[in-house]
Amino acid sequence: MTSGVRTSILGLVFAALLGVLVLRLWTMQVTDAEAYETRALHNQVRIVPTPAPRGDIFDANMVKLAGTRSALAAVVDLALVENGELEMLSRNLAAFLDEDSASILDDLENARGPQVTVARDLTEYQATFLAEHRETFPGVNIVPQPIRVYPLGEVGAHVLGYIGRPTAEDLERENVNGNTNVGKAGVEAFYDEQLLGTEGLVQYQVDAERKVLSLAAEEAPTAGGSLVLTIDIEAQAQLQQSLKDGLLLARSDEMEQRASELAKQSIAERLVEAQIEAEEQARQDAIADASTAEESSATDPGVDDDDVVLDPEPVKVDPATVLASLYPGLPIDSNGVCVPVQRVTVPLGGDASLSGVDPRFIRLDSIADTDGTLFATFTIGQEKFTVKDNQSFASTLQVLEVQEDKVILYHLDKWCPVRAVGTVLDPTDGSVIAMASYPSYDPTAFVDGLSDDQWAELSTVSAFQNFAVQGLYAPASTFKTVPYVLAMEENYYPMDRGLGDKQLVDDEQEGLPSVPLTSDTDEYNCSGEFKFELNDGTTQTKRDWLSRGHGGLDLHGALVESCDLYFWDIALRLWEERKDDSGLDKENLLQKYARDFGFGTASGIDLPFERDGLVPDRAWFQAEQSADSPRVRPDGPWVGGDLMDIAVGQGAMLTTPLQMANGYAAMVNGGTLFEPRVVSHIVDSEGNTIETLPTTIVREIDISPRTVQWLRADLQRVVNDLGSADKYGGTGKSAFYDSRGTNIFGEGVETIGGKTGTGEVIKSPGSEAFREVDNAWFIGVAPINNPEFVVSIVVERGGSGGRVAAPIARQVLQYLMNGPEGVTELRAGLDAD
Repeated sequence: MTSGVRTSILGLVFAALLGVLVLRLWTMQVTDAEAYETRALHNQVRIVPTPAPRGDIFDANMVKLAGTRSALAAVVDLALVENGELEMLSRNLAAFLDEDSASILDDLENARGPQVTVARDLTEYQATFLAEHRETFPGVNIVPQPIRVYPLGEVGAHVLGYIGRPTAEDLERENVNGNTNVGKAGVEAFYDEQLLGTEGLVQYQVDAERKVLSLAAEEAPTAGGSLVLTIDIEAQAQLQQSLKDGLLLARSDEMEQRASELAKQSIAERLVEAQIEAEEQARQDAIADASTAEESSATDPGVDDDDVVLDPEPVKVDPATVLASLYPGLPIDSNGVCVPVQRVTVPLGGDASLSGVDPRFIRLDSIADTDGTLFATFTIGQEKFTVKDNQSFASTLQVLEVQEDKVILYHLDKWCPVRAVGTVLDPTDGSVIAMASYPSYDPTAFVDGLSDDQWAELSTVSAFQNFAVQGLYAPASTFKTVPYVLAMEENYYPMDRGLGDKQLVDDEQEGLPSVPLTSDTDEYNCSGEFKFELNDGTTQTKRDWLSRGHGGLDLHGALVESCDLYFWDIALRLWEERKDDSGLDKENLLQKYARDFGFGTASGIDLPFERDGLVPDRAWFQAEQSADSPRVRPDGPWVGGDLMDIAVGQGAMLTTPLQMANGYAAMVNGGTLFEPRVVSHIVDSEGNTIETLPTTIVREIDISPRTVQWLRADLQRVVNDLGSADKYGGTGKSAFYDSRGTNIFGEGVETIGGKTGTGEVIKSPGSEAFREVDNAWFIGVAPINNPEFVVSIVVERGGSGGRVAAPIARQVLQYLMNGPEGVTELRAGLDAD
């Protein structure tokens, strides 16, 4: 075959092959195009992220406090749902899940991301049904989703915190989407980044109509890091139980004191007496007005004698004002014990019962809109009240919210103990061993979302707040250790003003030398009153908590018996010498010592929402006054009396329970102020440490070993000095010894130290103790010669420190020193500052 023929044959072959190729391409693009397009659409892939399990949380002994369990969730992928299908899908989901369709539709239409979780923790039946009925539930995928669990419920709740749905700010974070649960409080919030893991991915094959055909691939999520706390959960449980029991004891004790007051004089007798006094006062006022009018008529011919009113208007006394805590309309529980607040909802046209020894009924007559503000009109008995949001009325009621068809009220008892707060700190490194605030909550409730009723009940008593770091209280006499250390370190003691009351303006004192005491062992006559002259020449009298006085006391005895006069006099001397030539800023020396020990500034603990507290001074006072702040008097300068208030932890001085524990820790450990912490280290899922949280020293405070030794000894006497015929003894003694002097603490009571405090909230005139409101404090230290524990207890509105706060601390210290078998029954001690 010639070469030309071969070439021709090859050309024909190539032409034929090319023709076949062209024909096939034409067939694919024209004849079979629709079929190929359908097949391509059938092979689309949709990627859905799956949430990562949060890291676990363990106590110091690796007891799990928070973890996760596997569950299935129904997640709607909005990219797979046509707009017109949303309402139908919402109705179908609501019917199947027994939920509200409007709520589901709202979640879908206002989604914060392409996927929306509409149901968590599905049963096997629910998951299977949804997966098998994709036509009825378009876009719904069944996705593995971890569920947060808190196996011990309320134990450790304020340290652990809780989780919830992300806010708009949270969604700006790279690793957070609309289905991510984020920390909202406690270590769940503070260490949220470390606890969050890495999301997994699920690939679904979807068809042309975006219906899921099958699972194409899956990448498992990675769990976050796990926290190991410094908390000992057994000590934590004891603290919480003691706080709960202590609050109940304080309320029962309050009721007993009210009953005792009424046994002295009945309600009817008190009201009659008040009516007589009010009428007499009205008569005196009328006489004074008449006298003024007569003087005016004598000089003014336009005033006639007939214009002078000699008879006063009828007087009506308010029973709630007269009776204060004895008022029978104050709220009570089903056991007849006071409660600080009850939430009451009154429907329009309906009524509600207001609990009390003498219950009342309230009816909501009408709600009217006036210029955009809703006003509600109520009837209680024969009286009518028209009120708006935040307004108080009828002695015990405050309006929380006026709505179109109902009003929500608070029924209040401002004398009833409201909460108990505690912290246990290791003074050697700042580790928090236990921390709690009661009332508390179970963080599990937040996993699926709180109901409106649950939220209302818990928020009414501020159960979500960690008052150990958020509560601000006047530290009262627990703060006296600060001027005590100042006196020891600066060799600075009160003036020796002779015997009798310390009257700076008493003529009999003029011949006495105005010289200070020279040592911590010089005796000072601590009588029941302290009088001093104000700038305007008038005399102010301050009274010691022990009205009969303490007699002669040195610095150490003054701390043991909590003599107010001794510490007032230190502050007054600082004030009087503020302009001397010593080179010391004496006006601010006490505040400097307070700030050195951490007061007035957040401690830096690894928990959110910590508050600073306040150490007031002239600059702060003037700034507040310029801003017309209600926290200071509107007129007059910063004066020595303000400094005297600070010296005994009153006035504008504010601290948190944690700050008190941390300040005491620095005093008894020799001067090291630590930054408290609740997390020791972070581990991975295998238990390997990936980050250690180091102990942080804020500052070293220069205090002498002698001061530390004496302070420890005096704190030990607060608990163990039983006193004598002429000496009161330690203010904390009755929590650790019975009335016969028998040890009720158990083994090691001699190693316990502490300090009581009674913070004034509402002062009472004269001897009307039933009008008083005080916060009860106790700071405990053990073992006193080598401190390992500092316990800080506050009972808000709990009375005196020695009566309830010290017994609560005693139980906690019993557990810490002698174990659970060493804890004895809680009982009230004696009233002591």
